[in-house]
Amino acid sequence: MIEPINGVALRGELSARYLPMILECDAIHEQLKAEAIRLKDQFIQDARDEGKLLYRSVQVKTNREGSVSIVWTRIIFSDKPGGGKRQRQEVIKKGRDSHTYNPNAVIRKADYWLQQLFHQYEPKFAILRESLVMNMKARKQLLEIQRRVNANPPV
Repeated sequence: MIEPINGVALRGELSARYLPMILECDAIHEQLKAEAIRLKDQFIQDARDEGKLLYRSVQVKTNREGSVSIVWTRIIFSDKPGGGKRQRQEVIKKGRDSHTYNPNAVIRKADYWLQQLFHQYEPKFAILRESLVMNMKARKQLLEIQRRVNANPPV
């Protein structure tokens, strides 16, 4: 994430007033990320409690800039050379128009217990996805305003 202007680089009181708001956005971002990880772990535990093979899962990914993605994955099994099975996760595409996954993309032809878990967790993940995006947009706007005000203090 781009760091806010602070310390000796601050030029004026107005620029300094943006700093707590940007830091609050950072704290909210971390709280949303922690909630996403908690829900992911709870989903996996609920699936294990069913005693079934989990062939759909959720990942919470963080990229280099600190942005968080919550994605559904498909677990694919393939044969290893010399016997045995290898498993890998393939990200299921969500689409661009929404923060919510289409159930057909994730649970079409899935067992009933997995459909139930998807419908229980996906609305919560969708709210977190949207909240993360909106929070990062607000932070980005605050940073931009802080930089403009700091570059040309009005007072």
